[in-house]
Amino acid sequence: MVERIDTDLLTLILKAASDPTRRDILTHLAQEGPTRVTEIARRFEMSLNAVSKHIMVLERAGLVSRRTQWREHLIEVQMTPLAEIDHWFERLKSIWELRLNALDAHFAKDATMTDLTLTCRRIIRAAPEAVFNAWLDPAIMTRFMSPRPDMHVSEARADPRVGGRFFVLMQGDKPYPHEGTYKELVPYSRLVFTWEAPWSAPGTEVELVLTPVAEGTEIVLTHVKFMSEESRDNHLQGWTGILEKLAETVAAPAQAHG
Repeated sequence: MVERIDTDLLTLILKAASDPTRRDILTHLAQEGPTRVTEIARRFEMSLNAVSKHIMVLERAGLVSRRTQWREHLIEVQMTPLAEIDHWFERLKSIWELRLNALDAHFAKDATMTDLTLTCRRIIRAAPEAVFNAWLDPAIMTRFMSPRPDMHVSEARADPRVGGRFFVLMQGDKPYPHEGTYKELVPYSRLVFTWEAPWSAPGTEVELVLTPVAEGTEIVLTHVKFMSEESRDNHLQGWTGILEKLAETVAAPAQAHG
């Protein structure tokens, strides 16, 4: 599976920074530079044992490093791990902004717009089994579930069973998270799942119908409910791009002719 944000590391960073004494130690190190453990203990009026415990927590989170100078241990602040917090907040901010934009669009358009539907068709040079399984395998999903050449999938998860959930994080100029629930899984012929994103209309679903044909598999994708005609048209382009990448990803090699 593709690498994703190390949530364990983020937990360690947030835990380490949650203690006011450890925050004061980090601030001191950032201001004063590498400092001996004994000086930190003296400044904060703590025993060496107590300050060592705080430093160990900061070390596990990667927020400080230790080096030896003669017999003294110097503690130095490390700012790089703080980028994990920035990245997390940026994702939250992007999702919130997308939800607000979707809410504005919802109230700006007539409710009947949610009846809009799109359909895409594509012939793929691969067996229905390969095409079907591609939609359920996170490793393969990362290779085709992005609608434009300037986008990629940085994270994908799937629990391929009826009632199971999936998650895809598309990356472009900002994160575009998508997730949903599998509603129908008929091996090698039909998939139905909800399509949930900050800008999606309530009750949005996607249906995939796979039919074996002489060239391989015909896939018909139907997506129902949109906030607006513009959203439908954008999704039509997006799904067309995704199906094109899917065809490239799972296509069987051409047979050699003697």
